[in-house]
Amino acid sequence: MKVETQHHQRSLPPPCPAEAFICGNTVDLIFRETNKTAVVTIMNLDTGEAIHYNVSTNDCSISIDLGNNQSESNYNIELILDGKAYTGEFTTNEI
Repeated sequence: MKVETQHHQRSLPPPCPAEAFICGNTVDLIFRETNKTAVVTIMNLDTGEAIHYNVSTNDCSISIDLGNNQSESNYNIELILDGKAYTGEFTTNEI
């Protein structure tokens, strides 16, 4: 009995060069390596308001305070490193 198997090769996207941690109304970005320039934009999806915009150089991490928002909100974060954009959405919980 001959068994044939098919192998499918998939190329996976490289891992994002940063990790984001959310605690209350604070977002911490930890970079896997020091970057020349990082552009971070955070928008409140519920109001359309730009909450944060930052251009930083040679940082290993960035801590972002989203303000004194007392209710649950939905956000979009965009991180641009080395000409590549990484985006994601997150929700803050009620405090």
